[in-house]
Amino acid sequence: MRVDAEPEALSPQNDPPPSSSTRGKVADSSVPSTSILQLLGRILLYSVPAILFIRKFGIRDLDIWWHLATGRWILQNHAIPLTDPFSVYGMGRPWYAYSWIFDLVMQGLYLSFGLSGIVLFVIVARVAIMMALFHLVYSLLPRFWVAAGITSLGFYTMSLVIGPRPGMLTIFFGIVELNILLHVRRTGKTQGLWLIPPMLALWANWHIQFVYGLLILGIFAADALLDSILRSDFDAPKPRLREMSAALLLSALATLLNPYGPNVYKTVFEYMHQPKVFSLVVELRAMDFRKPEHFLALILALAAAMAIGWRRDTRLLWPALLVIASVLAFRSVKEIWFVSAVSVAVLADGWSSSRIPVRQSLTLRESFLVTVGVLAALGVAYRHYDVANSWLEMQVAGNFPESAARYIEKNHIAGPLYNDFNDGGYLIWRLPSLPVAIDGRTNVHGDERVAHSSAVWSGKPGWDTDPELVHANVILAAHDSTFAALLRLDPRFKVVFEDIQTDVFQPR
Repeated sequence: MRVDAEPEALSPQNDPPPSSSTRGKVADSSVPSTSILQLLGRILLYSVPAILFIRKFGIRDLDIWWHLATGRWILQNHAIPLTDPFSVYGMGRPWYAYSWIFDLVMQGLYLSFGLSGIVLFVIVARVAIMMALFHLVYSLLPRFWVAAGITSLGFYTMSLVIGPRPGMLTIFFGIVELNILLHVRRTGKTQGLWLIPPMLALWANWHIQFVYGLLILGIFAADALLDSILRSDFDAPKPRLREMSAALLLSALATLLNPYGPNVYKTVFEYMHQPKVFSLVVELRAMDFRKPEHFLALILALAAAMAIGWRRDTRLLWPALLVIASVLAFRSVKEIWFVSAVSVAVLADGWSSSRIPVRQSLTLRESFLVTVGVLAALGVAYRHYDVANSWLEMQVAGNFPESAARYIEKNHIAGPLYNDFNDGGYLIWRLPSLPVAIDGRTNVHGDERVAHSSAVWSGKPGWDTDPELVHANVILAAHDSTFAALLRLDPRFKVVFEDIQTDVFQPR
């Protein structure tokens, strides 16, 4: 891999500027090559985050299952779903499978590698995101070891939300887009802008948070507008407003290239108006500062704010990005990546005012060595920690209601099925012929329905008169849950199967 070299940058080796005795002579065109130590540093930087995951590999994500089921449905029906095929409540109602390309990719990995395919996706995501983040930081601060340290802090903070989710492309593309736009802002060269519309076209078919791509581009376009009006230093490079505006318009149009056209934005608005979901779903809640990543995100954001003030930068780009990213991240921990990426970019930008030429790009040979080194490190770790489908199947059976699903399947028990919010995604995938009561697709079930389900499963007054519970033919409940204890005392139901994880109830 080769990255663009910056014409003016700090030297990683901190070489002094050329002396007066060398002025007027032809400069040595051979900028010092990347040292062996730095190549090893890149290999470690790119591979260690993935190795740490491999060391404790597993599948614990609740939503990956309905994504797999959607990919399976698309392959079976040779079509993109327009209505919900998976739940009793949503059957026949409009549903926009906005992550359909991700669903197909994950189902393809599953068909090719089994459950190990999900692990492979997370490994690739970790390496790709770390590489993109380091490229962003190093392009702003080409002091290799300092950039590597700042990158490590940023990645550790956002590693909390890295998993088998379509949002991994949002993190990756968000960082890449920041890199492109900051390069345009530094140099005034707008060629890279035209990469963003095709990125948004893929993004809009992969993850609903493609709107972040438009948000970031819009902030840079507004900065270009203010820059063209207020900036007095006309000799400095600056992005041309016309090109920025054109890129924003083309990117917005590119998002409409999806099976649902402008209807995909309906899902965006649905998610924006679900306050109860944001308070109930763990990944959508605000940071509770019970994890070190939460504290580090706060420290990075505060350090970035101090850096902006210390530099006395009067331009509004960094403050606007930092404020918006902070609001989103501290409202929902799922967006912690955004404030992490923006914060490390702010810290790296303007680290020092001295600028001398330096080669940032790797040669083809160096890129090959880094690639081989990373692959070798990951291969050794993959084999050492024995990533295998057999172990993954046992791990999944211990975290999800596999034994209960097998009992229902073996005894051909018919619905209606009544299940918990957390189990719905797995049951969609594991029991495709049995529509679920509820699952993690909050754009299907809505704010009020998710809140009502939470109240019922918490045993709040009126739980026993819930219409779906009353008419259910089979009920799955966690063995040690309050709801299972209540059902054992209810004369209307009997336990037909139980293990240490799940109880299966049917009407008497």
